[in-house]
Amino acid sequence: MKFGHAFKEALEGEHYPQHWVEKAIPYRQLKKVLGKVREELIGQGYDPDTLHKLLADHNAKYSLETSSSHLLQPRLVVRPLPSASSLSPGSWEKLKALAESAAAASVDTKPEISEPTPPSVGADQQQPGWVNIPLDSDARFFNILQTDVGELDTLQSQERRSMNNNICALGNEISEVARPRKGLIKLSKSDLYRWREIFELYLAAQVFFSTNETARGIRNSERARKQLVWFQEQIKSRQLLQKFKLEASSNAYSQFLALNATLLQNVQFQELNQTAVTKIIKKFDKQTSLGAKTVFPTAFNSASFFAESIAKDICAQMSTDVLAIVPQVADYTCTICLSICWLPIRLDCDHTFCIRCMIKMQNRKKHLCPLCRAKTVEHATDVNIDVDLMDFLERWFPKETKEKQTYNEQERRRELYGVAITDSDSTSPCNVM
Repeated sequence: MKFGHAFKEALEGEHYPQHWVEKAIPYRQLKKVLGKVREELIGQGYDPDTLHKLLADHNAKYSLETSSSHLLQPRLVVRPLPSASSLSPGSWEKLKALAESAAAASVDTKPEISEPTPPSVGADQQQPGWVNIPLDSDARFFNILQTDVGELDTLQSQERRSMNNNICALGNEISEVARPRKGLIKLSKSDLYRWREIFELYLAAQVFFSTNETARGIRNSERARKQLVWFQEQIKSRQLLQKFKLEASSNAYSQFLALNATLLQNVQFQELNQTAVTKIIKKFDKQTSLGAKTVFPTAFNSASFFAESIAKDICAQMSTDVLAIVPQVADYTCTICLSICWLPIRLDCDHTFCIRCMIKMQNRKKHLCPLCRAKTVEHATDVNIDVDLMDFLERWFPKETKEKQTYNEQERRRELYGVAITDSDSTSPCNVM
């Protein structure tokens, strides 16, 4: 299937908003104009083979320059010298006539023959006698392409602002349904733990951005779609939606999914149009041999539509304004025992560990910080308890801190009375008496 037909089907089949479709790259129109570009060049004696030889022999130079009005202006300059043996007799005669015509016109206007060197011409071409070749259709081709890429830039900026606003609103909603309630009893009025599990799965899915060493960076739309499907399947298999205690949580989750679907659609649309531009430039070079593929990226380096993925900015804001609302246990674990850092001891080197691990290290005469090797463990006392962090952990992780506290108490009893001591909830008889 030819790309033009596939491009049209993709625009119609993916259910993009109509105003998106209207801003898409006009691939078929560009193909028609490209035909005019080819005809114009051949009409002046510059068929693809001739241009390829001229450019290869450094007897021609093609460039895309930006005018004072920021419009792209293609420029082709050719050396009308007998040494330009690449020219066919017919092309040579036309070029000679063009040079003579430019020289005659120079009586009243600036000559088309450059004096001494046309812009963007290399050092080996710095001599008089270069002629500008009119490129009317070529200029129209890049004017259409530049205009449409600019409109896509504007559209992407609008979509980015819209999604940013939705992210802020979603963050506010999740803050209400997932905010902690002090104490395990009042926790029943919060969906904190359901949202924590949802966000933990979402982070594991790495929908739009991968941190794996083998495939690090922004994902393409197809891979992002698969990861989003995996995330939804995990939510369904764990029945997290049925476990919501607040109706507002269900609404917030629907908005969260809708936001991800919108971002995925934006990424797909961006990729589709980027492919269309790549294809039309490749076709341009194939039919003209002008080498636009080399000069085009530089001319369009300011177009954010091509320079970056919209997913990068949106994911960054989603991480800050939504995912960060519910802290994850993994960010507050003791690096020694790998459980929640309770009670947190902040050493003088500013590294934090749980109190039990610090007591064990002191008992074993280990005085160096496990992370930075500073001699700070031996000086740690109850003064080093980070009270602010302790309150934070108790507020956001009530279950985990209670479990860790119970475990610490049991471990302390075993240290004092031996391994035969069981926990207080055990129904087995006392082994001490």
